[in-house]
Amino acid sequence: MFKALTDLLKLWRSHDLPTLLRLFHSREAPPAIQFLKYAICGVSALAVHLAVYLSLIYLVWPHLNDKNLDDWTRAKSTLAPTAIAFLFSNAFVYWLNMKWVFTPGRHSPVKEFLLFTIVNLPGALSGTLAQAALVYFLHWPKWAAIAGFVLPNVLINFVCRKFFIFRK
Repeated sequence: MFKALTDLLKLWRSHDLPTLLRLFHSREAPPAIQFLKYAICGVSALAVHLAVYLSLIYLVWPHLNDKNLDDWTRAKSTLAPTAIAFLFSNAFVYWLNMKWVFTPGRHSPVKEFLLFTIVNLPGALSGTLAQAALVYFLHWPKWAAIAGFVLPNVLINFVCRKFFIFRK
């Protein structure tokens, strides 16, 4: 990731704005720009995930916010909204990555989506567990626990998607 950021700075310094915008909108973007586009997709997917999750928690299942629930019950009760939010954010980020970041075609569309989901699922599961563990056992604030698992998932998912799922 550090190399991608360094490369992005080099591109910024060595090209004018119209060239950078052309590269940004191209599927043949250099890896540094491709990584930036991938990061924008990830942040967008996180926004979708949070919007769906919070809507479910506050509008569909408001009883999940009951302060009288014990920690174990509260932890278990977040699984359904998290799973549903994952379905929406995963489909959205697949579509966005396919249209804007990577070049599809290494596999059939159905196989590509299934592989994309398989690659995304372990990160989502381990991230959910890591966040819960950091909050429950170490008493970290939720924002810190989220930051603690997002970065490794971004890097792992980028490499797997780039080299195993999409053509470029």
